[in-house]
Amino acid sequence: MEFELIELKREIPLSEFVKTCVDIPRFAACCAECPGFGKRWACPPYDFDPADIWSAYSSILLIAEKVMIPEHERRVDDARAAYEELLMPVKRKLMDELYELEKATPGSLALSAGGCDICAVCTRPEGKPCRFPQKKRCSIESIGGDVAGCLGKYFGESVLWAENGLLPEHFIIVGALLKK
Repeated sequence: MEFELIELKREIPLSEFVKTCVDIPRFAACCAECPGFGKRWACPPYDFDPADIWSAYSSILLIAEKVMIPEHERRVDDARAAYEELLMPVKRKLMDELYELEKATPGSLALSAGGCDICAVCTRPEGKPCRFPQKKRCSIESIGGDVAGCLGKYFGESVLWAENGLLPEHFIIVGALLKK
């Protein structure tokens, strides 16, 4: 599928981001309704308080990948399959960039763009440890961050959804690097 990729970056003091774009109880309630709740190591409930993560850093580097979809590619039979085809390679690229930034920035922590999909089947329901703890990262949302809100506030962008077999003009995925 043909698309154009636009990368957006913005670093914000974490105190400002937390004040305007973090609502742990709201997003914890959303996560509790998700089928992945308690079934993936990168999903809540956690054995830590997400507020501790937000308070341990001084800034957040938001990295958004905007996937522009040409009009002739927008009509699809299966929006979920098209979403996977379009966004999974973009998400992998973004996560590779975040891992590299984390490695190059002492004391930093990458936050994934959406849920963990490193393994086809997570070991958490079996009570076994994560197979790839060195790659497992929480998403912004899973620790209380409002991705849609930060897209509007810091990039002037909005989240769009597929509707009636028609993909939106763009998808946007957001990852982040928390810095000390």
